[in-house]
Amino acid sequence: MEFLVKFVSVVLLFVSSVLGVEIISVVEQSVFGQGDECYGTHVGFGYSGTPEFHYESLLRRYRGCKHVEGNLEITNLQSDQISYDLSFLSTIEVVTGYVLLGLLDLESIPLTNLKLIRADNMFNIMGEDYGLVVAFTDAAGENKNRGLRELQLPSLKEISRGRVLFMQNPLLNFVNTIAWNVIVPGVTNPVTYGDSAYNTASLEVCDPACENGNQRFCWGRGPKMCQIVHFPICDELCPGRCYDSTIVGCCHPECAVGCTGPSNSDCLMCKYFKAGDACVSSCPGGVSVRNGQDCLEN
Repeated sequence: MEFLVKFVSVVLLFVSSVLGVEIISVVEQSVFGQGDECYGTHVGFGYSGTPEFHYESLLRRYRGCKHVEGNLEITNLQSDQISYDLSFLSTIEVVTGYVLLGLLDLESIPLTNLKLIRADNMFNIMGEDYGLVVAFTDAAGENKNRGLRELQLPSLKEISRGRVLFMQNPLLNFVNTIAWNVIVPGVTNPVTYGDSAYNTASLEVCDPACENGNQRFCWGRGPKMCQIVHFPICDELCPGRCYDSTIVGCCHPECAVGCTGPSNSDCLMCKYFKAGDACVSSCPGGVSVRNGQDCLEN
């Protein structure tokens, strides 16, 4: 059954990417819409139907979802058309593709529990691959007081592939306080700041609780929006994270976010799947059912 769902979903994603419209699979909704896993989209900045239909599509797709298989694209939301409630996004913890936030004027996107952007698929702009893109988040027309002001990603610990892009977010605050090198490991200059990337004239400051050393790191106002920053110094031969600064202190390749030891059972979070106490690249033979990252027995 899971194979059939995946096959149908791949076909639908291909069709939607070709046509530039969003298609919600009834099969996906019936199997994954009520569980921890759901399927993302691959339409970029496009959408189909009315604004109301587009919002309802997002709600049906992501409500109750923890693990997004594919890309998370939250776009084309104008607050002068609909009163949006995006609190359903706060359950999402893992996105296996890229995250795209754009063409919207909401003050915040509450992805407060998103921990890992794996970026198996990356968003390509002018030859550069990105795992997180935030762009065009101000109001259309003459109302320049509406727009994205807080990114609200306090749980985000890792973007496994690609870089980060900010462009045309004139009201966005706090992103210049984030220690991006901790989130995007092994990448020199992990962030591209385009035109009007964020509010350079902002008077907003991080809460005192967000201070680490002599600097404050935060995603928004208040102590709940602090970025918890650790600066591990890894050996240059470590492929990703580490628990010790020596070459023997590298985390296992199946780990995401970090680890407490060298094995695939010492991971703070799994990059792909979890079988028992161990992180694995695929569920063991005979196990064809999973819930998010957890391999389940048939």
